[in-house]
Amino acid sequence: MMIDTIADITQKLWEPAKDLHQDGLSYHAYLTELTWLLFLKIAPALGEASHLPKDLSWQALIDKSGTEQYEYYQTVIKELGQISDPYIAGIYAHACTSFKQPEQLAQAITTLAAIDEVPIDDLGEVYETLLEECAYEDDNRLHIAPRSLVDLMVISTQPQTGELIQDPLAGTASLVVAADQYIQVISDEYLLDLSTIKKDIHKQQNIIAIEPDLVRQRLALMNCLLHQIDHPQRMPVRWGDSLLSNLQLWPQADVILSILVFASEPTDELGKHDASLALLQHIYQTLKPGGRAAVVVPDKILKAAGPAQQVRSTLLDTCIVHTVLRLPDGIFYPHQLPAHLLFFRKGQTADEKTQTVWFYDSRTYFPAFGQYLHLTREHILPFETVYGDDPLGQAPRHEEGEDGRWRGVNRETLAKQDDRLDWCWLPHEKVTTEAVVMENEIATKDNKVATKDNIIPEEVWEILDKTVKELEALMEILRE
Repeated sequence: MMIDTIADITQKLWEPAKDLHQDGLSYHAYLTELTWLLFLKIAPALGEASHLPKDLSWQALIDKSGTEQYEYYQTVIKELGQISDPYIAGIYAHACTSFKQPEQLAQAITTLAAIDEVPIDDLGEVYETLLEECAYEDDNRLHIAPRSLVDLMVISTQPQTGELIQDPLAGTASLVVAADQYIQVISDEYLLDLSTIKKDIHKQQNIIAIEPDLVRQRLALMNCLLHQIDHPQRMPVRWGDSLLSNLQLWPQADVILSILVFASEPTDELGKHDASLALLQHIYQTLKPGGRAAVVVPDKILKAAGPAQQVRSTLLDTCIVHTVLRLPDGIFYPHQLPAHLLFFRKGQTADEKTQTVWFYDSRTYFPAFGQYLHLTREHILPFETVYGDDPLGQAPRHEEGEDGRWRGVNRETLAKQDDRLDWCWLPHEKVTTEAVVMENEIATKDNKVATKDNIIPEEVWEILDKTVKELEALMEILRE
């Protein structure tokens, strides 16, 4: 039984990131270096040692020190990016260390002692927690979705063994991993014999995932590797651009899961060649008859005129868009990117199209999420309940009225509003104490709190910042 929890181990691995960040090393650069070192260390346990050149090993690295170790490390990551094994070459593709001094490398190597007693099956959970840790840092470029949102998308669509699952914008493979884990859990065979059946499940399972950013793709590969997701013919997450590939080469998918938000994009403007819009179009064109999708899109796609309206109208007329979830603010911290989650399916015939869209508002009267307040399963459990247990969105549904969060809107009404899918009917002027206190349980004298756009008052953030600093100071004293 492990003495340290996953959180404890993650904290030990993440501690150097703070110090190295002060020396100019970004958080995602530190995570990349840790990924390269981690793979080298655990390659034998993963069964990957036979794919490595004999002169490139973890033991050879730790037997050296100082400048010799630093130079050897640079040689290792460069040469591993050029070997024939596509998985390993993908992790080390175009590798170039961001460490400026041998001491920084030595610190990272020492840090990895935290995983010495960790079972190999737990390393995937440790790595995912590291990815989440990186997501809440100010210079984050990884743009990682909260795990609770990822789980919601998978649970709602219920991917099955043998189905073709696609993600045209895979990120760090959070959806790929979650779908794989879901299939394992619901598979009867998986419960019989973990060691032998797991491999059989992966042989039946088919995943096509693409990520255009090399940093995210290499982290995605490591994430998949640690969760033992593999495919005999190809890597689970390929480096490339889904929009540049030939649409005819994409087989029609049973399930498509994707988060189409970009950290660098403007929050309101919709360009002529907007990537999110083009990817949404790509998704509903590659969905097979009877297939289903859960896709996160930025707000602007759901309300803009011109090309965005045309894509929405086509989506409503060629698919059955049955559910739209208005996501809370701040869940993609530090990027303020308001977004919605769309659920839709492709009809078995060309005549099947959208009749009624059900909207759920999880933004109005919700707290503002961010660095200290994270979206959890409890926050979105009410939506799961009203969504129902049918992956096609056909479970019985009942409106909650104008004051409720859950309403159905028919296709004719949507057409009169330019097929906008950013419906919001709850008032914004004042937020009740009950709503603001959802997480904080802050009581006020008049039992009302007036805020604009549900932003927590500045005083609250000041108190939180002060508290966090005091806790960090206390941790330093305890370490000493």
